Amino acid sequence: MTNDPSPFERLIKLEHLVSDLQAKLNPSTLTIEESSLPQRHIWPADELLLTRLIRRNPEVLKAYESPAELIQTDDHGVTLKPIAGNSPFLLSELPSGDAVVWISQNHESWLYNTEIFQSVYKAPDAPENDEHLVLQTLPRFIRKVQGREWTLERCGQMIPRSRPFVEQADKAELEQRMQSMEQTFARLRGKLDSELSALRSHAQIVQDQLNRLSRLNGDESTKQTD
Repeated sequence: MTNDPSPFERLIKLEHLVSDLQAKLNPSTLTIEESSLPQRHIWPADELLLTRLIRRNPEVLKAYESPAELIQTDDHGVTLKPIAGNSPFLLSELPSGDAVVWISQNHESWLYNTEIFQSVYKAPDAPENDEHLVLQTLPRFIRKVQGREWTLERCGQMIPRSRPFVEQADKAELEQRMQSMEQTFARLRGKLDSELSALRSHAQIVQDQLNRLSRLNGDESTKQTD
């Protein structure tokens, strides 16, 4: 059995590296939402890639997710909040400040019959033989309080696992996305290396000047002694 990383794992690793390089090049840019509990990274890519990772490799999303609470409001809306405890719902915050929510991998099928689930997902009324549904599109929530609270804007969709997904040129798109990320990483790495080289050169110049100043002070001390 091969231990080589999957394309999705390679992409997530590249996104981590790019995020780290951007943080070094722009220290004022925060990559972690500090105002929320528990802490999580903001999802750096688009919803399409996030949806595919939830379906295929949800374990790579640990750094971008947190347990979530869904609350129905008096005006028939739904509020989304992160919580510190356990929940079958998980949320991730997008670069725009909005958020999406999905169901954890080990959820129970009875969840489909709950009112709160039916408020945020369009799904078949009664899956046969307790068949688990799988994610087709994510519900989107609009930011209300940065990193802490969102309100439902658009419902998502879940479909039976036996129904085929409509995905065209999936592999080609993923390879193109990885190629673009690799190019971005190489460009940022080159910029960082250039800046580090310039800093080393400047440090060497300062050190040379300090050495010269030290020698001059030494010579002046010698003359005064003579």
